[in-house]
Amino acid sequence: MIPQQEPDFNLNHLKLYYGKLFPFADLVRWVSYGNDGKHPGCDQSYIGRREFSFTLENDVYLRFQSFHNALELENSIKEKTPVKIDIGPVYTVDPAKRNAYAQSGDNNVFAPVERELIFDIDMSDYDDVRYCCSGADVCLVCWPLMTIAIKVIDTALRDDFGFKHILWVYSGRRGVHCWVCDGKARKLTNEQRGAIADYFRVYKGNENSHKKVSLMGAALHPFLATSYTNVLKNYLRKSAYW
Repeated sequence: MIPQQEPDFNLNHLKLYYGKLFPFADLVRWVSYGNDGKHPGCDQSYIGRREFSFTLENDVYLRFQSFHNALELENSIKEKTPVKIDIGPVYTVDPAKRNAYAQSGDNNVFAPVERELIFDIDMSDYDDVRYCCSGADVCLVCWPLMTIAIKVIDTALRDDFGFKHILWVYSGRRGVHCWVCDGKARKLTNEQRGAIADYFRVYKGNENSHKKVSLMGAALHPFLATSYTNVLKNYLRKSAYW
């Protein structure tokens, strides 16, 4: 989603942030995963095949931006001053040159080959069980719901799936994002990603359903039973909701 800019949004403050604080080198080092051209056997084309997209002021959207090093990324961001930056997949070829490859007629020349496994948790997903706030509004009473979600999902990703390199970040609006960065996670197919998402699914219906949670069967799945025993039970005893 394109973020709604506040009435007092000041583009000059954003320029100052990019000029003084933005961690360009750290970001490139992260999404390169050691393929920085400085180590024997690394893939020097890796970072250049990573897609970045920028949302500029007035909702101008630029896709398929690519950079070969942190300096190129820094120069482009400082020049364009995006209000939002998205990190996309790693493609088979440089996404900025996709049109040249498309002329070959081979549909497989330009295709995504890697991307992190990402979970997006919004506080608005809990609107049917929280009474203090709704939508993007968050307070000290309802924020622990997000904390519990992080604890449950992080534990399952590590213990049940064996992932180790997991990054949790505040989304900047109404929730958190989870980036699973293990090599095996980045190479998952769409079907495998869907299967992992289904593993965490405990409800049926949609936002129009009066009741979303549906724990069917005579016994809880071990994942749910463990989550309740190790995390939820203690929280429910202390929560202001119950």
